Amino acid sequence: MAEHEPMLDMFIFETRQFLEQLEQLALKSEQTQSFDPDDVNEFFRGLHTIKGSAAMMMVSNVSMVAHSVEDVFFYIRERKPQNIDCSAVTDLVLSAVDFMGGEIEKIDAGEKADASSDEFCESTRSFLRAFKEANGDDPDVDLRKVNGQKKAAGGAAGGAVAPEPAKESKPQQYFIPAATKPADSPGENVFFAHLRFEPDCGMEEVRAFGVLNALKDKVIEVHHLPDKILEDDASADKIQQDGFKLWFTTKLDEADIKKHLDTTIFLDSLELRKLKDVSECEYWPSLVQQAVQTAESSSEPITPAKPEPKPRPKPLKHDQQQLISVAVDKLDRLMDLVGELVIAEAMVTHNPDVANQELENFQKASRQLHKVANELQDSVMELRMVPLEATFMKMNRIVRDMTKRLNKKAKLVLIGEDTEVDKNIIEHIGDPLMHIIRNSIDHGIEMPDVRVGSGKDETGTVTLSAANASGEVLIKITDDGAGLDREKILNKARANKLFTKPEEELTDKEIYSFIFHAGFSTNEKVTEFSGRGVGMDVVTSNIKAMGGTVVVDSTPGQGTVTTLKIPLTLAIIECMSIAVGSARYTVPINSIRQSFRPALDQIVHDPDHGEMIMVRGEIFPVVRLGALYKVPDAETELENGILLLVEADGRVIGLFADRLLGVQDIVVKPVPKYIQRMSNSCGIAGCTILGDGSISLILDAGDMAKTLLS
Repeated sequence: MAEHEPMLDMFIFETRQFLEQLEQLALKSEQTQSFDPDDVNEFFRGLHTIKGSAAMMMVSNVSMVAHSVEDVFFYIRERKPQNIDCSAVTDLVLSAVDFMGGEIEKIDAGEKADASSDEFCESTRSFLRAFKEANGDDPDVDLRKVNGQKKAAGGAAGGAVAPEPAKESKPQQYFIPAATKPADSPGENVFFAHLRFEPDCGMEEVRAFGVLNALKDKVIEVHHLPDKILEDDASADKIQQDGFKLWFTTKLDEADIKKHLDTTIFLDSLELRKLKDVSECEYWPSLVQQAVQTAESSSEPITPAKPEPKPRPKPLKHDQQQLISVAVDKLDRLMDLVGELVIAEAMVTHNPDVANQELENFQKASRQLHKVANELQDSVMELRMVPLEATFMKMNRIVRDMTKRLNKKAKLVLIGEDTEVDKNIIEHIGDPLMHIIRNSIDHGIEMPDVRVGSGKDETGTVTLSAANASGEVLIKITDDGAGLDREKILNKARANKLFTKPEEELTDKEIYSFIFHAGFSTNEKVTEFSGRGVGMDVVTSNIKAMGGTVVVDSTPGQGTVTTLKIPLTLAIIECMSIAVGSARYTVPINSIRQSFRPALDQIVHDPDHGEMIMVRGEIFPVVRLGALYKVPDAETELENGILLLVEADGRVIGLFADRLLGVQDIVVKPVPKYIQRMSNSCGIAGCTILGDGSISLILDAGDMAKTLLS
């Protein structure tokens, strides 16, 4: 992402939020087959805000697309038509969201938003014409102009006496004017500009606002008619009839101002006159204010009333919250500092110089430091926690688009979308979820006639659920489709030579896991959605990069369940430190099932002389860490060491070490490249800095089991 000015960053951020809101509102309206009046107002407000913001930022194509769709919802809001094709309107909104979202991505990447909006706007106008005809309205009548004329006429109807004209409200000024000073200030010029736009160019109010915004750095004080450009629905009609008039002061000369205004898009004519001073301006509110002040000062003095004391602000209620926006990089920096604090705290409390000394005051201070560090860590973690709701809601669009293109029927059910995870997890979870849900619709959910023939509802169900479980989040994607074809997967695995052990020893879960291999696909033809064998491979690579696991299970004819197990945070984790000879390693606590000192009668050997441990009737393979990492002084007698049963990726293995050193919070760091080059990196997920400043490698039991036991 390119670096931007704060105003541009805010425009990108807010526009993305509005686009997500519009997408979800459209999908909701299609599901209910109706447009709720409150939702229509939300549509209108969102599009109106995008239109104005884009015009202010000179992104004219986004502004024009928003304006064209806004016209559709203006008609729905004003006429409340009964004959609405909700699916067609949703298609229109989603197409607009895609167009505007694509242009925002260009801006965010530092590129120019240069896609033409003409074709989209023309198709939207044709859609609106057909929409009006279907509801018995004249397609050539512009309701905005009609409403503007009614407002101009004072709203009188049926020969009724027109109401008294309302007092003219204070004109809106988009730029803070300089303090009013004499018109003949040295070096200051006064100009009147009258702009007319090309007939039928559309969006006259937005174009006028663009002119105003372009002048903001070149003028000292500016006033204009119409005074309310974007807020007044009748302003476009006024500009069409009377043009856009400006009076302003500037230090630029007439040639420079004319050269600047001549670049206005869709400009039909320009009248530019230099005035003697602001007294020649037909519209200059500050002069009126001065005149009023002068008249008041010349009248009889009036004893001013004693001003009433300003009421004290009411305290916030318990249920009210004050919110501020914080840049993500600041949170990342804060998280880094907390990580360094955790390391520093470990260096203090586990310092070898005081390890064997009885220092009561030091121990008391260490416990207080540990308590404060933990509370600070928890608070920072809470700041970074984001609900999964926004990511889950985006999947509605995936289901909707795929069912339409594949002529299938399916609905998405969300459970536990308020579950919170670290923001870094949110950034990486979207693609895996998208690929799994696409796979469920494409391969799992059957065609409606097939489902009915097998006794199912013609509309399939994909359930996306999330729940917290002991420091991790479990995300399940369940569908009630046909399930995975075991034999087809086996045949493809044979052809790709993916077997690492005899076929008869493979469990169903191991067979189903073949779908996650790169290049693996059971589709015979490459389609828009599948056949290349890359989608599910993205799932495993992204999830494992977050330290998570993926498990898939299926029942023929009933459906498939894909389970993602992901840590709540990637930054600081609780681990067990273990000693292997003079080396020390670290194992995440959430992967340890049990630790114990093994007895000789528990040890068994397989036909290949591999060591196994029997625990409560179950047999698990044993990995000697000293032999794996070539630690010369590691313990060799099993009964003298310690065994950790570690579970990962659905497998349980026993890690043999010399002894346990204790539990501590650690900060995960990447493994230095020289260690990767010079040592056996099997089963290593990262490294951390211990209390004495030494480096400890973090063990990945899942990678170890996959590499050594497959």
